[in-house]
Amino acid sequence: MTRLQAAVLLVLATCGGVLPEPVDEAPPDLREAVEVTRWSDRSELFMEYPELQVGNSSRFAVHLTDLASFRPLEAGRVAVELDHGVGTVERFVTDAPNQPGIFGITVRPEQAGTPSLAIRVQSPALQDLHQLGLVRVLGKSASFDPPDSGSDLADSTATVAFLKEQQWTMEFATHLVEGSVMQQSLRVPAIVEPRSGGRLVVTAPVAGRLLASVRMPGLGTLVERGELLGEIVPHWAGSPDRTALQLAIDEDKVAVETATRQRQRAERLLAVGAVPERRLEDAKADEAVALARLAASEQRMTHYEASRRDDPHKESLSSFSVRAHLEGVVTAVHATQGAHVEEGDVLLELAATERVHVSAALPEARAAVLRSLRGAEIELADGDTVVPLKELVSTAMVVDPQTRTIKATYLADNSGRRLAIGQSVIVRLFTADTVVAPAVPESALVDDGGRTVVYVQTGGESFERRQVEVGNRTGENVQITAGLRVGERVVTKGAYLLRLSSMSPQAPAHGHVH
Repeated sequence: MTRLQAAVLLVLATCGGVLPEPVDEAPPDLREAVEVTRWSDRSELFMEYPELQVGNSSRFAVHLTDLASFRPLEAGRVAVELDHGVGTVERFVTDAPNQPGIFGITVRPEQAGTPSLAIRVQSPALQDLHQLGLVRVLGKSASFDPPDSGSDLADSTATVAFLKEQQWTMEFATHLVEGSVMQQSLRVPAIVEPRSGGRLVVTAPVAGRLLASVRMPGLGTLVERGELLGEIVPHWAGSPDRTALQLAIDEDKVAVETATRQRQRAERLLAVGAVPERRLEDAKADEAVALARLAASEQRMTHYEASRRDDPHKESLSSFSVRAHLEGVVTAVHATQGAHVEEGDVLLELAATERVHVSAALPEARAAVLRSLRGAEIELADGDTVVPLKELVSTAMVVDPQTRTIKATYLADNSGRRLAIGQSVIVRLFTADTVVAPAVPESALVDDGGRTVVYVQTGGESFERRQVEVGNRTGENVQITAGLRVGERVVTKGAYLLRLSSMSPQAPAHGHVH
């Protein structure tokens, strides 16, 4: 009894009251809580129980996950076996889960020692046996030291708690990290450039004025082969005196009228036999020449007027059409509608985009890599898109004096227009050498503020955020060059939700009530 209880009894006795029956208080359970996590090919076992003692009951909370679906085991018989050797096996069994995936089993050992602990699973979904090694069973009179709560607190802050009840209610899966043989590679910066013969400089065929009524394509515009890029009205090369041009037209009109009358007179004389037929043919020829001279004079006047207007007519017979001779994108514009240009001036620059060059820049110290290249791929900025490069065009063994790099140029298929001319990308160059390194499915990678991280399962409900460095990619697998070891288990489905859970200020309570 405590001092307070003794004082109360003394007061009651003094006052002649009836003494109450003494109450036995249950001693606190000082047994250490044990957590076990094991994986087999078929199931994951996560188990919690207090330390074993002869004559004292320990409640086992056995969590079982079917690794074929990562769903809880919903039916079956589970047994806890303590094998003391020499044919002595203590077995404690439950025939059904308390709730899907969780089997509660009361274990009350009768023999102290270090038996071998095993969990036997017999279910319609799977048959499995988890051998957990030796376990300590204390004698009935043994005493326990209180658990070190400080170390538990440190562990809880170092890991992310994610309960089985949470894992089972979402799309969740883990993957055992295995070593994968991959080609060694080198990541280098690169730039997308027009391929050889894929660049076109469009120049003015004549000196003149670009028609403002014909819209020129802008920077980045896709153009088709033969598409109209602009029209030029040539500068007027004749006399700038409009009066002289009009005088020539008037003189030619008079000449036409005179020639017409001469032709008509010859026709009348020929009809009465006064002149030979040749006379009529000469008159017709003179009339035709006079008409041609009048037409030429009128065209010169039209050209003169058109070249003087701010917006000449597109239909002007003296305009020159400028067309594209390849399909591609406009990479530069050097002129605008309505501007005056000289013959040979650059109007536009075009580049073909269906196939492009990708020039990777290697540090001069890694020049030896060029002798063992075995393919390459482009890593786009989104981190997910990879463009294979199969055709090596050239390896220029010349060091750029400004950047101290050497170029390796590949021809890339860009029919999907994923690459832009002038775009900076990262190229991974593969060599003939191979390396064995951890590899994980791409779905395990999480972008956490610009850093690539994975979540490593350290226990049934414990996870660790791990920053990693990625290497080669083969199909859906990604090589991990730093931050992960073979044999660890990473989250491949639900990693992003696990990240959100780790960021929540309210962490899930540790432990279960079953």
